[in-house]
Amino acid sequence: MNLGDITVVLWNKVGLYFILSIMIFSFSKCSSSPLEFSEDDWYKKTHAPETALLYANNVAADGTFFNPWLEREKRKGRYFRNKGRFEEPSAAKYGAVPNDFFYLSDNAFNGITNAGHASIIIKMNGQTIFTDPFFSNAAAIVPKKVKIKFDFSKVVKRPVVLISHNHYDHLDKYSVKQLAKKDAVFIVPLGLKKFVSSYGAKEVHELGWWQNVTIEGIEYTFVPAQHWSRRLWQKGGSTLWGGYVVKGAKTIYFSGDTGYFIGFKEFGNRWDIDYAIMGAGAYEPRWFMHYAHMNVKEFLMAAQDIKAKISIPMHFGVITLSNEPLLYPLLEIDNAIKQNPELANSILSLRVGEYTKME
Repeated sequence: MNLGDITVVLWNKVGLYFILSIMIFSFSKCSSSPLEFSEDDWYKKTHAPETALLYANNVAADGTFFNPWLEREKRKGRYFRNKGRFEEPSAAKYGAVPNDFFYLSDNAFNGITNAGHASIIIKMNGQTIFTDPFFSNAAAIVPKKVKIKFDFSKVVKRPVVLISHNHYDHLDKYSVKQLAKKDAVFIVPLGLKKFVSSYGAKEVHELGWWQNVTIEGIEYTFVPAQHWSRRLWQKGGSTLWGGYVVKGAKTIYFSGDTGYFIGFKEFGNRWDIDYAIMGAGAYEPRWFMHYAHMNVKEFLMAAQDIKAKISIPMHFGVITLSNEPLLYPLLEIDNAIKQNPELANSILSLRVGEYTKME
């Protein structure tokens, strides 16, 4: 499910029934029916576009944004959640771990924390960097299965906040408001400055693809992603989406939400990436999710394309948006490493709440 399709606010019980009907309708507007989807044909499409299209005009005549390299298919078909065929991963092995975030106030600490879904906390060069902070207990009306207790008082003043796009599970009003109180610097895609400013943000840098800004010695470049955007009452594509390359003591790529696409090879050619933090969640059923979210196979393909020293999966573990169980991506990655032991040198799975130090 893509949360940008939700088009009403939950006011009362009548509103609940109405919004559920809207959600079912939005589910029905899928990319293709299960019988028509071919994984092989899909991979041929992803590899066919020319790299130059990553730099092509991405604004349509009506002012909305689009992906020039591969059009998002017209929607048809119907999707209802069905978890029956999946093995349930061990919560003891893969579930969230407690974290009191004691190290956030330590400017000498350098590390990467998985704070759940696409919320990553990076400490580098004395800066605290948040990606798509999502510390509220729901995205619109979709509740979290795992709630993260986060103490904003431990955040040092003037953190940097990177927003990838304006779906509710990535642009979280509560988190933006809390971080704005810490005098956070926000970096957002085109069209989103007014949103975060209305939530209290004072310093906002709005970027298009390939544009960058430097903040206290760290360079932030906004790069393409294969996704889309929409928010309550908003026309689809009226704000941009993308990922970030963060260049400081280490070079870190954060994908935001994206399907597998030609951009990964280009990023690997342009930058010597130390850590690539990429989506590997909310990917089943494939016929519904393939354009906008990567499965584990595609995550591993992207890791190879981008040539990062370490690739870290995200977008799993806290909120149910698809058919696979919340922790299933970690189980699939473990199985892939068992079959290909060399992957253990370049793939690092962090449980929700877990962190790794950067040496």
